[in-house]
Amino acid sequence: MPSVGDVVLVGLLAYAGLRPEEAFALTWESVTDHVVIVDRAFTYGEMKTTKTHLRGVIDLVEPLAADLAGHRPRVTRRDELVLQTSTGLPIDLRNWRNRVCKPTAEKAGVTATPYDLRRTYCSRLAHEGRAAVYIAAMMGHSTSRMQDRYSHVIGDAHLRPLQPMSDAICEARSKLERSGLHSRCTQDAPTVLRRSL
Repeated sequence: MPSVGDVVLVGLLAYAGLRPEEAFALTWESVTDHVVIVDRAFTYGEMKTTKTHLRGVIDLVEPLAADLAGHRPRVTRRDELVLQTSTGLPIDLRNWRNRVCKPTAEKAGVTATPYDLRRTYCSRLAHEGRAAVYIAAMMGHSTSRMQDRYSHVIGDAHLRPLQPMSDAICEARSKLERSGLHSRCTQDAPTVLRRSL
């Protein structure tokens, strides 16, 4: 990723399951040490309520919490966007997809869209052994909708041993580092305790 903001955006999509429009509307007042509160989206140039019109409270995993802490300016306004252009405006999805996501995926030799990262989040929750009700709540879906949309992802998770998401993220980042690529593994960062479930 070309910038820390891009790393944080990918983390919000892949490790918190936000839709891109929700990530672009996220303000610092909605980010705590333990959770991200999702209640609006930036769509077609406007701030609106989320797709489901519900307020979501998403548990943060340690690596993402540390990435957010490293990205947070020393002084922020309550309504300041977590991710913004150099002029302080919300990021445009189409522009980010073409300028950052697509070229980065091509360099990595994968085909991926911002929405594919949401499936990554669902898969990681399933690989932790989370119940379908919990996964649905974190994804902002009803349990039946989540099972209809992601049943193949959840089914595949049962083929491997369970693994905490934080461990999987740090393992993947360590592999990148060993291959000579810069990674932002947060193992040395202050530990952010995850809320017990």
